[in-house]
Amino acid sequence: MRKINPVNLAAMLRDGRLAVPPLAIRVLTFPPDPGATALLEVSFRGRSCRYVAWIKRDAKPMTLRLAIDQVKQSEGESDRGQPMIIAPYFSREKLDQLLDARISAIDFSGNAAIEIPGSLLFYKTGNPNQYPDSSPIRSAYRGNGSLVARMLLLERRFEAVSDIRSGIESRGGSLTMGMVSKVLQRLEADLAIERPNRNAVMVIQPERLLDGLLAEYQPPKIMDTWLGKVALSTSRLEARLRAIGRDGGLVRTGEDSATDYATWAGESIMSYYCRAAPTAVLERIGAQAQETRAFANLRLMQSEDQRVYFDPRSRLAASPIQAWLEMASGDKRQKQIAGHIRNAILGATGAAG
Repeated sequence: MRKINPVNLAAMLRDGRLAVPPLAIRVLTFPPDPGATALLEVSFRGRSCRYVAWIKRDAKPMTLRLAIDQVKQSEGESDRGQPMIIAPYFSREKLDQLLDARISAIDFSGNAAIEIPGSLLFYKTGNPNQYPDSSPIRSAYRGNGSLVARMLLLERRFEAVSDIRSGIESRGGSLTMGMVSKVLQRLEADLAIERPNRNAVMVIQPERLLDGLLAEYQPPKIMDTWLGKVALSTSRLEARLRAIGRDGGLVRTGEDSATDYATWAGESIMSYYCRAAPTAVLERIGAQAQETRAFANLRLMQSEDQRVYFDPRSRLAASPIQAWLEMASGDKRQKQIAGHIRNAILGATGAAG
């Protein structure tokens, strides 16, 4: 898909590719640079009006918010024409938003909301987006990038994007600033967050973050598994594992951790993710161990997936978000328990664990 930017949008305007039949659109002046405005005349059934048009590369929430502010700050240009915003594509909701702000809109996909004050309201929508987002982030809810959504569920507002990255790192994750920024763009387009200014980030639909994480959830890749009997009591084995896990390389599975967040019996076998090979963990436990299914009391699953180690809680419990995702992907009873954990996640912010 060809990338759209303010420069070639202006070229498309010069080429007469802004067309919304049966409107007659005549460009009177072209923008001398990407940040300037164009002057258009729009006619319909003998009625016409001039518009001062701002060309925007997209219609994302933050882009529109800034564009509306730009229009309000340029009210002195009203003698040249009525305000208008042009973009590659406007959804029905975006057209309504601009009309509510008393701003007309036309896109290059064939949709428009045109108001001739005191005379006419022309509204046409339903044409598909001819210029879909070509961002390399296909999903903000999958893989390592999903740590951004998880972080935003833990703390719903940040004054700087760098604070999101710092929060992820403080909870055992790692993402580049570039990745964080790209994921935020996608989450903003999904209307899960809003950007009150260029730096701040605020969650407005935490339910959408959870729905996205579940829809795109994939279990961690397991490199090796050990299931067997360790010759220690439950309390002594847990104590040894907690000591080993102080470096962050050991955490209980989400299913095992669900007992910390909801009333859930679970299974009698303790289950852990580990970064080191299971044999190395067993050596550090320092007790007799036999790999067997009979009377097993420990399962170790080696994984390098940082999602499972993100936001660990007391007693090496996985994050409530990881517990919810694993339970919500299980059987009917597990899904019921997942509902309780989901409600707890939605009702809590800033939990340190």
